[in-house]
Amino acid sequence: MYSKAFCKVYNEFGWNYFPEAFGEQLMIYLERNQIQVKKSMDLACGPGVLCEVLKQHGIQSAGMDFSEGMIAIAKERDPDIPYEVADMITYLPEERFDLVTCTGDAMNHITDLDNVDRIFHNVYEYLNPGGYFIFDILDDNEVALGEPIDLVWDEKVTAQFMITQNDEGIINLKVTVFEDGLQVFEENITETVHDTSVICNLLRKNRFQVLRCDQRLLEDQVAKGMKWFVIAKKPEGGLHG
Repeated sequence: MYSKAFCKVYNEFGWNYFPEAFGEQLMIYLERNQIQVKKSMDLACGPGVLCEVLKQHGIQSAGMDFSEGMIAIAKERDPDIPYEVADMITYLPEERFDLVTCTGDAMNHITDLDNVDRIFHNVYEYLNPGGYFIFDILDDNEVALGEPIDLVWDEKVTAQFMITQNDEGIINLKVTVFEDGLQVFEENITETVHDTSVICNLLRKNRFQVLRCDQRLLEDQVAKGMKWFVIAKKPEGGLHG
């Protein structure tokens, strides 16, 4: 679970650009394909940015995250959006949704494929028939290893990000924050890269139709090659249970 300090860094260092961009592209995809969404759930919602974008487009959005710090920020940003602290591996709400999302390579934080399988099984259960499950995963070829990235927040506060990968393929993101040149804290976040064919087969195993697995969410979008976007659908006649 992210520490409160890391959640603050995540929120304040401008990492919200991805869910904002993803949200706008998602709305274009839904409009182009004449997909009606009344209610959505964002898994691993972080500070709630994607939920806010969907709400601005008239969707009843909700979010969940394993991190209490992230949910606290999300509720502070918009107290009217329902958020809850939960583990998406075991998350099985009674409410049903037309759209479930999971972005920011949150699925890569789930290192055990049996747990990914369990997430897919549960998402199928709380999607309405004809509902969509849209998420992203990392592209192994585009993980920049061993190259520290420095970000400047203001004259006093800076952060450094370093990505490494061990022999088992586990990726470690080390985030170090400095204030007046002194280290304030360090956080290590682990991820693993999942093979896209394995992910798509797990979706099919759990009765999903896989509509798209591409490095672009939109067909006319320029592929940047850092992520795969997966669009899956629960069949119209899909049943719960």
